[in-house]
Amino acid sequence: MELPKQVKLVFGDTPEKFRPYAAEIVPPLLALLEARNELEREIWARSIRLREEKAAAGISPHQSIPAEEELWEEFHRRCMELARPCCTETMLKGGPAGSFGKPARYDYLFDSPDPAVCFTMKSPKKAVVSIRNPVSHAYGYRFTLRPSQDGWKVDGAECALGEQGAWGVEHSL
Repeated sequence: MELPKQVKLVFGDTPEKFRPYAAEIVPPLLALLEARNELEREIWARSIRLREEKAAAGISPHQSIPAEEELWEEFHRRCMELARPCCTETMLKGGPAGSFGKPARYDYLFDSPDPAVCFTMKSPKKAVVSIRNPVSHAYGYRFTLRPSQDGWKVDGAECALGEQGAWGVEHSL
Protein backbone atom coordinates (compact mmCIF):
# COMPACT_ATOMS: atom_id res chain seq x y z
CA MET A 1 0.00 0.00 0.00
CA GLU A 2 1.32 3.43 -0.90
CA LEU A 3 0.65 6.96 0.27
CA PRO A 4 -1.84 8.93 -1.79
CA LYS A 5 0.18 11.03 -4.26
CA GLN A 6 -0.94 14.35 -2.81
CA VAL A 7 0.09 13.50 0.78
CA LYS A 8 3.45 14.85 1.89
CA LEU A 9 5.19 12.70 4.50
CA VAL A 10 7.24 14.62 7.05
CA PHE A 11 9.49 12.87 9.55
CA GLY A 12 9.47 14.15 13.11
CA ASP A 13 12.17 13.18 15.56
CA THR A 14 12.65 9.79 13.87
CA PRO A 15 16.02 8.05 13.58
CA GLU A 16 16.88 6.88 10.08
CA LYS A 17 16.53 3.19 11.04
CA PHE A 18 12.81 3.68 11.84
CA ARG A 19 11.88 5.73 8.77
CA PRO A 20 11.09 2.68 6.57
CA TYR A 21 8.27 1.80 9.00
CA ALA A 22 6.33 4.80 7.70
CA ALA A 23 5.58 2.93 4.47
CA GLU A 24 4.08 0.09 6.52
CA ILE A 25 2.14 2.24 9.01
CA VAL A 26 0.92 5.45 7.37
CA PRO A 27 -0.91 4.19 4.23
CA PRO A 28 -3.21 1.77 6.12
CA LEU A 29 -3.97 4.48 8.69
CA LEU A 30 -4.86 6.96 5.96
CA ALA A 31 -7.03 4.33 4.25
CA LEU A 32 -8.88 3.79 7.55
CA LEU A 33 -9.37 7.54 8.06
CA GLU A 34 -10.57 7.96 4.49
CA ALA A 35 -13.08 5.12 4.86
CA ARG A 36 -14.28 6.65 8.14
CA ASN A 37 -14.58 10.03 6.44
CA GLU A 38 -16.56 8.64 3.50
CA LEU A 39 -18.90 6.88 5.92
CA GLU A 40 -19.51 10.16 7.74
CA ARG A 41 -20.20 11.97 4.47
CA GLU A 42 -22.67 9.28 3.41
CA ILE A 43 -24.52 9.27 6.74
CA TRP A 44 -24.65 13.08 6.80
CA ALA A 45 -26.21 13.20 3.32
CA ARG A 46 -28.79 10.60 4.32
CA SER A 47 -29.60 12.48 7.54
CA ILE A 48 -30.24 15.66 5.55
CA ARG A 49 -32.67 13.76 3.29
CA LEU A 50 -34.47 12.47 6.39
CA ARG A 51 -34.73 16.02 7.78
CA GLU A 52 -36.20 17.20 4.49
CA GLU A 53 -38.71 14.33 4.49
CA LYS A 54 -39.72 15.18 8.08
CA ALA A 55 -40.20 18.84 7.16
CA ALA A 56 -42.31 17.91 4.12
CA ALA A 57 -44.47 15.69 6.35
CA GLY A 58 -44.92 18.51 8.88
CA ILE A 59 -42.94 16.73 11.61
CA SER A 60 -41.07 18.96 14.03
CA PRO A 61 -37.28 19.01 13.47
CA HIS A 62 -36.94 18.31 17.19
CA GLN A 63 -38.96 15.10 17.00
CA SER A 64 -37.03 11.93 16.30
CA ILE A 65 -38.41 9.38 13.88
CA PRO A 66 -37.53 5.67 13.68
CA ALA A 67 -35.57 6.13 10.44
CA GLU A 68 -33.24 8.60 12.20
CA GLU A 69 -32.65 6.21 15.07
CA GLU A 70 -31.92 3.43 12.58
CA LEU A 71 -29.46 5.71 10.77
CA TRP A 72 -27.61 6.40 14.04
CA GLU A 73 -27.48 2.68 14.82
CA GLU A 74 -26.12 1.98 11.33
CA PHE A 75 -23.50 4.71 11.71
CA HIS A 76 -22.32 3.30 15.04
CA ARG A 77 -22.26 -0.28 13.74
CA ARG A 78 -20.34 0.61 10.58
CA CYS A 79 -17.83 2.75 12.52
CA MET A 80 -17.08 -0.22 14.73
CA GLU A 81 -16.77 -2.51 11.69
CA LEU A 82 -14.14 -0.15 10.29
CA ALA A 83 -12.29 0.25 13.59
CA ARG A 84 -12.32 -3.33 14.90
CA PRO A 85 -9.61 -4.79 12.60
CA CYS A 86 -7.44 -1.65 12.80
CA CYS A 87 -7.59 -0.68 16.48
CA THR A 88 -6.45 -2.19 19.76
CA GLU A 89 -8.90 -3.10 22.51
CA THR A 90 -7.79 0.05 24.33
CA MET A 91 -9.02 2.19 21.45
CA LEU A 92 -12.19 0.14 20.91
CA LYS A 93 -13.27 0.69 24.54
CA GLY A 94 -14.33 4.19 23.52
CA GLY A 95 -17.01 2.73 21.29
CA PRO A 96 -18.12 4.05 17.94
CA ALA A 97 -17.92 7.65 16.84
CA GLY A 98 -20.51 9.74 18.61
CA SER A 99 -21.30 12.22 15.87
CA PHE A 100 -21.25 12.99 12.19
CA GLY A 101 -21.40 16.31 10.43
CA LYS A 102 -20.27 18.55 7.65
CA PRO A 103 -17.42 18.99 7.19
CA ALA A 104 -16.60 15.40 8.02
CA ARG A 105 -13.94 14.85 10.68
CA TYR A 106 -11.01 14.34 8.26
CA ASP A 107 -12.19 16.45 5.30
CA TYR A 108 -9.32 18.88 5.84
CA LEU A 109 -6.87 16.09 5.10
CA PHE A 110 -8.54 14.60 2.04
CA ASP A 111 -9.81 17.85 0.51
CA SER A 112 -6.60 19.78 1.02
CA PRO A 113 -4.48 20.62 -2.00
CA ASP A 114 -1.30 20.01 0.01
CA PRO A 115 -1.90 17.60 2.92
CA ALA A 116 1.00 16.68 5.19
CA VAL A 117 1.40 13.83 7.64
CA CYS A 118 4.10 13.80 10.32
CA PHE A 119 5.55 10.42 11.25
CA THR A 120 7.49 10.03 14.49
CA MET A 121 9.01 6.79 15.75
CA LYS A 122 11.74 6.36 18.34
CA SER A 123 11.35 2.67 19.19
CA PRO A 124 9.95 -0.43 17.46
CA LYS A 125 7.06 -0.51 19.98
CA LYS A 126 5.30 2.74 19.12
CA ALA A 127 4.71 5.12 16.23
CA VAL A 128 2.92 8.46 16.25
CA VAL A 129 1.24 9.94 13.19
CA SER A 130 0.09 13.57 13.35
CA ILE A 131 -2.13 15.33 10.90
CA ARG A 132 -2.70 19.08 11.10
CA ASN A 133 -5.01 21.23 9.04
CA PRO A 134 -2.53 22.43 6.40
CA VAL A 135 -4.38 25.69 5.79
CA SER A 136 -4.95 27.12 9.25
CA HIS A 137 -3.33 24.63 11.66
CA ALA A 138 -6.38 25.38 13.83
CA TYR A 139 -6.87 21.72 14.65
CA GLY A 140 -5.28 18.39 14.14
CA TYR A 141 -5.29 14.74 15.08
CA ARG A 142 -2.54 12.55 16.47
CA PHE A 143 -2.65 8.76 16.43
CA THR A 144 -0.54 6.36 18.46
CA LEU A 145 0.01 3.00 16.79
CA ARG A 146 1.45 -0.14 18.29
CA PRO A 147 2.56 -3.40 16.67
CA SER A 148 0.40 -6.48 17.07
CA GLN A 149 0.30 -9.96 15.56
CA ASP A 150 -2.00 -8.54 12.88
CA GLY A 151 0.20 -5.55 12.03
CA TRP A 152 0.17 -2.01 13.38
CA LYS A 153 -3.01 -0.92 15.16
CA VAL A 154 -4.32 2.40 16.42
CA ASP A 155 -3.93 2.41 20.20
CA GLY A 156 -4.89 6.02 20.88
CA ALA A 157 -6.14 9.18 19.26
CA GLU A 158 -5.90 12.81 20.30
CA CYS A 159 -7.21 16.10 18.98
CA ALA A 160 -5.79 19.60 19.34
CA LEU A 161 -7.54 22.89 18.76
CA GLY A 162 -5.50 25.97 18.00
CA GLU A 163 -1.89 26.11 16.86
CA GLN A 164 -0.52 25.83 20.39
CA GLY A 165 -3.46 23.80 21.71
CA ALA A 166 -2.86 20.92 24.08
CA TRP A 167 -3.69 17.46 22.84
CA GLY A 168 -6.90 16.02 24.29
CA VAL A 169 -7.91 12.36 24.22
CA GLU A 170 -10.35 11.23 21.55
CA HIS A 171 -12.32 8.14 22.47
CA SER A 172 -13.08 7.02 18.91
CA LEU A 173 -11.80 7.45 15.38
